[in-house]
Amino acid sequence: MNLRHMRYFIAVAEELSFTQAALRLHIAQPPLSQQIRQLEEELGVTLFQRTKRHVQLTDAGQVFYIHAKQILRATDVAALEAQRAERGEIGRLSVGFFEHMSYTLLPPIYRAFCERFPDVEVVLRWFPVVDQADALLRGDVDIAFMRPTSQFDGISTETLLTEPFVLAIPEHHPLASQDSVALSQCATERFVLYAPKLAPDFHTMIYRLCAEAGFTPNAALEVGQIYACLGLVSSGVGLALVPSSVQRIHLEHLTYRPIQGQMPLVKVMLGWRSSNTSPLLQSFIDTAKEVMTAFEHERL
Repeated sequence: MNLRHMRYFIAVAEELSFTQAALRLHIAQPPLSQQIRQLEEELGVTLFQRTKRHVQLTDAGQVFYIHAKQILRATDVAALEAQRAERGEIGRLSVGFFEHMSYTLLPPIYRAFCERFPDVEVVLRWFPVVDQADALLRGDVDIAFMRPTSQFDGISTETLLTEPFVLAIPEHHPLASQDSVALSQCATERFVLYAPKLAPDFHTMIYRLCAEAGFTPNAALEVGQIYACLGLVSSGVGLALVPSSVQRIHLEHLTYRPIQGQMPLVKVMLGWRSSNTSPLLQSFIDTAKEVMTAFEHERL
């Protein structure tokens, strides 16, 4: 017994005519009659009472009709859901993120993806930026926001954003009155810096920038998260270099200024295990890229 048998049976059961059922199925009547006889032999029951003028379902045929319809409906649903899964429209996707993604890139990307694919269950998991690659390789997440803080062996990436640092300054600091600031003007200032174990890329880039400007930064404090950094700057603890996209965050007593000269660019990527070929990944990547295109237009 196969699905074709069931479809043929249902057509005859609904038409109560082998001739009409054959027309509906676009097949000749003799093969249809043969298929129904094979089905009855396999089931060991009589499904139809046949006369020269009438075809009628038997009691066994009526019961089989109810269940055959349910099976075909379930099969159609299964096929549709499989096709949707193939297109990356349903399923479960685990997304890793680090701290400042939660108030810059993640919200618009998450909203857009959930609106476009409401039947995908999105699970968000936070990890420090230095742990994102390991979380991917362990299988803790399917895809993750990343910065180049570690080796990416076995991980494929897609760059979402490249942006410069800007200077976060206490609102009433003398440098806040300028349209832009030369980093050399900050030689005597205290800085809120990033702990090398938690943000090695930022730590290295900032020390290199300051060295090129002719000084070593005077560390008031080292932190692991940008939001903590901004809070300390707004308190007057010191200045800080932060990615440009962080300017979306407005705190009292805090302002941002561009830095004069050529700045190295901070990179944010999406990463996933190279062996993971789930269509959901591509759906998320495509959505993220579209959102970032709009994000770039906003900045311009």
